[in-house]
Amino acid sequence: MPFGDVPGTQTDSATTNFDRTVQILIQTRLEELLRFPPVHLLPGNFRAATFVKGTNGTMRFLAVGDLAGDAVSSLATPTAGTAPWLTEGAPPAETELTIGYEEMTAHQAGRVIRLTDVALMESPFDLVSVAAERIARDALVVADQYVAGILFAGANRMDVLGGTTAIGSIASTSYLTANAIRLAVARLKANNVPTFADGLYRAIIHPYAAYDLMSDVEVGGWIDASRYAGSEPLLTGELGRFAGVRFLESAGARYTPDASNTVDILSTIVFGPEAYAFGDWGQVQVKVTPPGGHTDPLGQNALIGWKGFFGAVLLGGSDAQTANGIKPRYVRIDSATAAVTGSVIELGPSEL
Repeated sequence: MPFGDVPGTQTDSATTNFDRTVQILIQTRLEELLRFPPVHLLPGNFRAATFVKGTNGTMRFLAVGDLAGDAVSSLATPTAGTAPWLTEGAPPAETELTIGYEEMTAHQAGRVIRLTDVALMESPFDLVSVAAERIARDALVVADQYVAGILFAGANRMDVLGGTTAIGSIASTSYLTANAIRLAVARLKANNVPTFADGLYRAIIHPYAAYDLMSDVEVGGWIDASRYAGSEPLLTGELGRFAGVRFLESAGARYTPDASNTVDILSTIVFGPEAYAFGDWGQVQVKVTPPGGHTDPLGQNALIGWKGFFGAVLLGGSDAQTANGIKPRYVRIDSATAAVTGSVIELGPSEL
């Protein structure tokens, strides 16, 4: 027997507690990625929703609506005894809080990587570490893109002129402009949508829409993120600021492809805090199966994977929410792009 070739002395995927070691490795990597998550999952963007046990995959979040507004005429002309004006010595009528909730269906998702004993032995890479990183990132990207699809379906939309031109009728030269952003901000403010703690709104924008916006000759006031990067922390993908909005650039921002490959419509979402609800990250689980078992009698395969439940919904996107005093906290701006001729290239999860 050659020197050093002693049976049972190597550490491989069959080693005791291998699966627990890899689980910790993946969880650690997932936690690292969550510190700088994709733009749709940034803290503050969404309200956390939790599972309702016994409902077969339902998520729920609670919401308390604003107090019912009084007629403008009663506010403009004080009249004793007409709410909210008081009559001396008489207590006002009580006002109830409107407590509502929204439920959404959670969907299972997951992926598995198979590593063979030969691959582990001969690969020049640390395949276990590589697989852990890819699995953790995949879970994050799947969740991010699921939320992107929910935002993309939002009906509180406008074209670049503030109208409601149907997607299929938007002109090929209808590019995103500075004025469209200002108008979206004005609409959010008019609907009393709060800003984030920094006093700004946020926008998720495709790189091509960002190109159009920054190419607008009327875009005076744009501040590149590089100019203020040292003074405060930047958000993931932060491109710059304009008109009271922090722009978060993402190639994963959704768009509507045109069948003729001539006019792709990009959607830029401008929003305030908790514009949507998203499922609890605590539901993501890491699974590692070491080699062996009836289906792997020679211990040739190790399996590394993740699974989770994802659910998301826009606030103010249903009649039930409207009845509970919950208004939309976003505006979706649909525009064509001058950045490409033909169809926008759609990226898969591995490329985002």
